[in-house]
Amino acid sequence: MDASKMEHLHKFEILNRLPDKLLHEVRDYLFFRKYRKGQCLFMEGDPRDRIYFSLNGYIKLTNTNTEGIPTLYIFVKPYSMFPYVGLFEDSHYKFSAEAVTDVEILYMTTEPLERILQRSNAALTHLVRIISQRLFDHEYRLQILTHTHAPQRVHQLLSFLMYDLGEKTAENTITIPCPLTTQELADMAGTSRETVSHLLQDYRNQGKLEFLSKIITIHDPDFFKM
Repeated sequence: MDASKMEHLHKFEILNRLPDKLLHEVRDYLFFRKYRKGQCLFMEGDPRDRIYFSLNGYIKLTNTNTEGIPTLYIFVKPYSMFPYVGLFEDSHYKFSAEAVTDVEILYMTTEPLERILQRSNAALTHLVRIISQRLFDHEYRLQILTHTHAPQRVHQLLSFLMYDLGEKTAENTITIPCPLTTQELADMAGTSRETVSHLLQDYRNQGKLEFLSKIITIHDPDFFKM
């Protein structure tokens, strides 16, 4: 393993809680891999035999209903571990993972990581906090996105994306660097692509955002705050 890749481990919030001895054990199990845009890392229902650590690029997690239609999107940004859901319990993945851009990742088999985490109270405590917060966020977002009108859902979705993925690029300007299509935005908001396109055009005309080459730039973050 390239030593330069290992220098990034402290940027992962779970691994950062491990004492040096356990972090060195993690390094013994890690492998490096690149995925091209559009490649699948794993499919919903596959054996949950690996845990991933994203170094760069963006990854989309989706699960589907009985008709095969995506019902939940989660975007993974750099320096994130995934999936959290199912640690210590599930035998199969509950999501499919697809590279939205070219990505570089570290990965290790699940059993050694779970065994190492169980030996660190600090890492376990932090893991419980993360999972609890994410469950709360997902429940809140599902409630918002299923009990409001389409324009409100799109507005809230942009707020969530700004919060999750946004990067400050200038004074009072935030860019969402993960490329997103209007169809993906429509699927996430539970509305039509035409509705999303119309609302995005309205926001552009108002000077609230720009949407160019699948990249959203927020010019008025306060307008989209939750």
